[in-house]
Amino acid sequence: MRAAFVLVVLAACTSGTSKDDASKLYAATSQAMTAAQAKAVASTTGINLDYTGPCEAEGGYHVTGVEDTTAGTFDLTIAFTNCVDNARTALDGSIHYAASTTSGTLTGSMSWSNRTTSAMCDLDLQFALSGGAATYAGTVCGYDIGSF
Repeated sequence: MRAAFVLVVLAACTSGTSKDDASKLYAATSQAMTAAQAKAVASTTGINLDYTGPCEAEGGYHVTGVEDTTAGTFDLTIAFTNCVDNARTALDGSIHYAASTTSGTLTGSMSWSNRTTSAMCDLDLQFALSGGAATYAGTVCGYDIGSF
C-alpha cells in the first residue's frame, strides 16, 4: 500500500505543467495584462477603471479597479475570457495586479494555450522597485520566477 502511495505522489509531481509552458504562460499573461491596462487607462477618465475590451483575434477582457497616476499606484483585477491574440495564443482566467512606487503583487489563476500545447496554473508574484530596477520573487505554476 505504501509503495503505491509513493508512486501516485511521484506521478502527480511530475505530470504538471512543464517549466517551458509555465514560462510561456507567464510571458503571454504579462503581455496581455500590460496591453489591457494601457487600453483601460487610455479609455477612462478619472482613477476608477471599469473597462471591457476586445482581444486581437477573439474574446475579451475586463479591467476593474483604481489607477492613480499622480500617486503612482494601482490596484486592478483583469479577467480574460477566451482572449486570443493574432498568433492564436489564448488566455482565460483572472489576475489581481497591485503596485505602488516601490513594490507590488501579481496573483491569480490563468490558463494558456497555443496551437500545440496548453497550461493552467496559479501565479503568486511579488516585486520591488528600486532605482529604476525591478526584482521579482514568487512562483508561476509552482516554478520559482527566478528560474525563467
